[in-house]
Amino acid sequence: MTDLPIPNMYTLPVLRRVSTIQGGNSSGKFIAVGIDFGTTYSGVSWAFSENPDTIHEIQGWPAEYHNDQIQEQVPTQFDIESEKWGFEVTPDMNPMKWFKLLLLKEDDVVREEILDSEPLKDARAQLRGHNAPTATSIVGRYLGKLWQHTYSELKSRLDIDNLPLRVAITVPAIWPPYAHKAMRDAAEIAGILGERDIGTTTLDLVQEPEAAGLSILFERGKLPEIESGESFVVCDAGGGTVDVISYTVESTNPFKVKECVKGDGKLSGAFQIDEAFEAHMKWKTRLKISSLDKAEHNIFVKEDWEMGAKRTFTGSQVPEKFFLRPPAKAFKKLDRLRGKDSFSLSREEMKSFFFKSLTGIRSLVSDQVSQVESETGRPPKRILLVGGLGNSSYIYSVLHHLYQDKVLRPLRPWSAVARGAVIRLLRDKISTQTNLTEVQRTILASMPEVTARKSRYSYGILVDRRIKNLKDFDIVVDVEKTSPEGDKITSRMNWYLRKGEEVKKRSPVTFPYSQYSKGPASKKCIFIIKYSTANIPPKRVDKTVFELCRIECDWDKPFEEWKVVGDPDKGWRRYDDLILAMKFEGEPKWKVRVGSNQVERDVNVEYMD
Repeated sequence: MTDLPIPNMYTLPVLRRVSTIQGGNSSGKFIAVGIDFGTTYSGVSWAFSENPDTIHEIQGWPAEYHNDQIQEQVPTQFDIESEKWGFEVTPDMNPMKWFKLLLLKEDDVVREEILDSEPLKDARAQLRGHNAPTATSIVGRYLGKLWQHTYSELKSRLDIDNLPLRVAITVPAIWPPYAHKAMRDAAEIAGILGERDIGTTTLDLVQEPEAAGLSILFERGKLPEIESGESFVVCDAGGGTVDVISYTVESTNPFKVKECVKGDGKLSGAFQIDEAFEAHMKWKTRLKISSLDKAEHNIFVKEDWEMGAKRTFTGSQVPEKFFLRPPAKAFKKLDRLRGKDSFSLSREEMKSFFFKSLTGIRSLVSDQVSQVESETGRPPKRILLVGGLGNSSYIYSVLHHLYQDKVLRPLRPWSAVARGAVIRLLRDKISTQTNLTEVQRTILASMPEVTARKSRYSYGILVDRRIKNLKDFDIVVDVEKTSPEGDKITSRMNWYLRKGEEVKKRSPVTFPYSQYSKGPASKKCIFIIKYSTANIPPKRVDKTVFELCRIECDWDKPFEEWKVVGDPDKGWRRYDDLILAMKFEGEPKWKVRVGSNQVERDVNVEYMD
């Protein structure tokens, strides 16, 4: 029997379907589109490959009130009944919010203690009932509206019908693979990957903190230089999630960085601040908030809280109080008779609203700083604070004081993540082209490139091992079988990439293996990739191991030419020349070789029934 791993071929799971996203053109002009799909706000940036140093933001959003159109971001809200979205939603509507979080399983949300949050409870309630849409379809319908507007804006500026599209959607660093799959499905529903005469539109998923880091580093000509060998932490604080990631600079010309330590994240975004404010309004004021109708409540919260006290709070001694003015009927009768038309929030009360979110941010940044210092022997030179919540003067001032003037913010914080996604697309796609213009060569050298990343999960396949070679065979938990070659075997996980390990962009992890077949083999070589969420992946399949995707490739020779093994009368043959190679660019990218046949593709995560 060969010493190469043999995939477990006895209990292959049934697939619902398999789909892959093919590459598309690797040369020529194209448009790069970055979509920052956020929990509370979303934004889109784009650039033309011939002018990669100029990145634009999509604006002119459809709106009920025209003064909202100039915003760089649009609210992530969707009214199922009217199909209104973003700024089209009027105060009297009950739009679905936070539906991005519905792409996570309840167990993952429970761990973050936000399952009972009102917007999330309301969103889940709207998905129940007769003919209720799925979470993925709601995300797809919202993204469809976002994409229609984006496409229309692009078409008004460029001959877009004759230009390929390269699209990236950003996702939180903490999102598991099944949520990536849901996001890809939503993009298909949205029409982002619709057929175009010019060729297939490609889709990449880019981690939000990486995109944010690329954006602020691309601005580094306007910021204090970070030298080769120095490290920095990126903290992307948004409406729902807070993600942290760290990089070490490998070279500055060309500009290359590698992930220093494995990133982390929490659901500790701005929604926690809003929840604390709403709870204060309900339980600690004399106001009759329940007397307000939906429109009155929504207008008050948006104008006085969201655009007022929340965004202007700095934590400084001045002002001592923030005054908010809800509709008159929110006051009790006696208060109205006394002419009361506002209520105040003290500086300490404002700080209490920020406390839970700020605690999460500080914890994430502190842990990341400690890990960087442990890994490199010195603390990070800079902490780059981005995202909508990262734009808060109070959050910035606390971190700025805590880390002794190391904290920097981007020049355009609201669009940093979407712009970073565009930079990633431009860098990856242009670098594969030939006949670059002088402008492209110059810009390419200045664009930060992530050369190595840390794996978020362990990846492997289930293989059969000879029992006589195992020192830890357990007759109680291990199932004994007999291989076609007569050996006593049992199934074990073979992990070819472990959580936290570094994977270089141009150095794929390779993994040889063999496969048995009895009788004429199928036309395709098929195997199943699994992943584990455990910090130390298990030897056997347990509750931390999940099925990720299947990969297939044509055999390069007929079954009759395979090596005969075991008893010839039983008809077993073995194929040895199989190799799997995996690159890691935020998402795994696979190459399979079956003898002389080779196929390389971006594999769309597909789950088994």
